[in-house]
Amino acid sequence: MKTEISLQSDFQNVNKEMTRSKLVNTPGLWINGKICWLQNGYEKILPEYSVSVHVKSVQKHSKVQYNEIYVRNHSKENIEVKVLLLSHFSKSDPNHLAFVSPTDNVIFHSVEDQLMLVNGEFNGTSLEQRTIQPIWNVHTDLIWKNQENGSLKYLPMGKGGYVSICSLHMKLAPQTSNVGRTWTIYGNNKEVIMDLNHILLKNSTSIS
Repeated sequence: MKTEISLQSDFQNVNKEMTRSKLVNTPGLWINGKICWLQNGYEKILPEYSVSVHVKSVQKHSKVQYNEIYVRNHSKENIEVKVLLLSHFSKSDPNHLAFVSPTDNVIFHSVEDQLMLVNGEFNGTSLEQRTIQPIWNVHTDLIWKNQENGSLKYLPMGKGGYVSICSLHMKLAPQTSNVGRTWTIYGNNKEVIMDLNHILLKNSTSIS
């Protein structure tokens, strides 16, 4: 009985650790001053803008969460959109640190000895904007410096209940689609994580 209880306790601890150490990534779309988060699922149609979004999860590497975000312009007009990625933990951890690295041009999240890198690209261009925000700001206008033109308010760092938000800028011709790519890399060695990031920036083929 003691062995069974011990095994169950170990399993619960491992399960809790796995849940705690994974970032929740929520895509969003800014268009004409409005923001729509894809909260429940990986597909969204915005009929008022004649735009649709589809998110595809791709297996690239055991330590990488990788998404391709397809945006289609169904209208007869040129449009500009910003693809956003909101990254956070499902439960706040006082040891969690999120920060923008201007020298590496990425976002980092860290908890104890684990390091997570968040980045993305569109047509060979890296993220347009990166910021750290309190989680309670997310569904308010407080994340914006200027919501009308899609400018995020910049904060370089936060500890505890903070999230990261980044964006990719897209221009779409009538009746066309584009794809942006975002990823989160997990590890405990910055050099190894940065090597994986450089590979993902250079190409979209599978890596082992």
